Amino acid sequence: MAVNNKKNWFKIKGYPHIGIPPKYHERYKWIQPYITNPDKIARHAFLPFIHKTSKVRRFRKSYSKADGTLMVKSEDGKQKNRIRDDKRRELYYASHLDSLIFSYYAQKLGELYEQKIVKLKIPDVATAYRTITCTKKTQKGKNKCNIDFANDVFEFIHAYPKKEFVTITFDIKRFFDKLNHNKLKEKWLELLKTEEQNQNQQKFLKDDKLPPDHFNIYKNITRYAYVDIIDLFETFKNQIITQNKNKDGIHGPRKKKKVTKIRFLRNQGAVAFCSKKDFLKVKGKLVRNKRYIKKDGKTITRNFGIPQGSPISSVLANIYMLDFDKKINDFITSIGGLYSRYSDDMVVVAPLEHKRDIINLMSSSIEESHLQIQPEKTQIFHFKREQDKLKCGQEFKESINWNKNLIYLGFEFDGETVFLKSASLSGYYRKMKRYIYRSKFFAQHIRNKTRGTIFKRRIFKKFTYIGANRRRVWKFDKKSIQFKKTDRYDWGNFLSYAYKAANVMMNNKIKQQTRKHWNRVNTLIRN
Repeated sequence: MAVNNKKNWFKIKGYPHIGIPPKYHERYKWIQPYITNPDKIARHAFLPFIHKTSKVRRFRKSYSKADGTLMVKSEDGKQKNRIRDDKRRELYYASHLDSLIFSYYAQKLGELYEQKIVKLKIPDVATAYRTITCTKKTQKGKNKCNIDFANDVFEFIHAYPKKEFVTITFDIKRFFDKLNHNKLKEKWLELLKTEEQNQNQQKFLKDDKLPPDHFNIYKNITRYAYVDIIDLFETFKNQIITQNKNKDGIHGPRKKKKVTKIRFLRNQGAVAFCSKKDFLKVKGKLVRNKRYIKKDGKTITRNFGIPQGSPISSVLANIYMLDFDKKINDFITSIGGLYSRYSDDMVVVAPLEHKRDIINLMSSSIEESHLQIQPEKTQIFHFKREQDKLKCGQEFKESINWNKNLIYLGFEFDGETVFLKSASLSGYYRKMKRYIYRSKFFAQHIRNKTRGTIFKRRIFKKFTYIGANRRRVWKFDKKSIQFKKTDRYDWGNFLSYAYKAANVMMNNKIKQQTRKHWNRVNTLIRN
């Protein structure tokens, strides 16, 4: 597996946080020397993370746990209503300077991690959070993504020589929230000991201590403080720091402005919730700490969990799983199978007779790692060859349902053909319908000259093949009377992803799944 480590860590983003983003300062050349100086980082005072909850609405059909058949509502045979299941994800994002520090150390640790997995002979196991170069002609783009990783697994299954075998998928429960701090520190130390260090850092490593700069990072990623985004906004909503661009794209003066709702921050040109000085005045009322938890009526030090969303969390998660990945991969390869892990989603392909051994090994190894597998998400798929065709079915308590397809990383595989996951396609059409209905509502109620007009171009760009091409945005320059390239890109829409998958995936029917989208869009607009 070819790995590209040339990704630049120094990327200044513009999301609003505490304090002015460095890119809005005239002088920010001091930042890179500061971050690359271990003595500076050892004494650096980190600001609290900003916390927000991401909710994704999901609607799922109800299936029998006995045989996998679709549950019905009553004796009249009507299908039971889909169950709404909102997926909540707790996200934390660091201040701009803190984020750059995390990014720099993430790159350093990532390089050591890549060297380590080559020594352990597991370079192809962990696929998430790594920059892995495409090597096949069928792969589109410079680096692999989940489409390529899923396709690699499907191709392995399709070419597997056994007449009957199993594919088992596992999912780790609350992955980032459960990482044990002591184990994380232990693996962190192991990586640093493999690298040549200066004399000062060698002294700490000999005593099994992290060097001061690394320890400060470790301390602030394990016992972190945070501020809820709602509380922060409500406190400073009358004095949000904004800065807009003029017609020539030049930033104007910064000013404090009232913003009525969080969703208007971007539209109003918000660059920060408040200055660092203003935040420190009310810090005691807003900041919450993850250092302690209550257990059995007592307050104890929290020894697990790191924030999901920081630039270094993903690298630390992979480092944490080194022993687990090595142990599982050694066993699976010894029986002629495949093991792959994409963050907390794991898949194993192996001979049928080893099914119980694999499940037991996974369970015991996960417990050793102080983690937990979600039993309801452990799914066993049986594959068998009939008349030179591979057939897929899912195992349930009472029987194997041969009408069920393997689902992995957003795709379905029936043994011969790859499809988009039906839930992903349903979500796309649901968003399309909601967006068009909202467009109609505002068109009817808006009080200007455009009343009654639906902006079809915007709809087509968001939901049809017209907006599927990913391209750089060009802007007309009045002075030179010509179009000039900008730093912005149109990243396409859901169909961009679908068409890319259709070009990469083996034996797929993805374009057939999406071919009716144009008729649906126009029908919704007409009706």
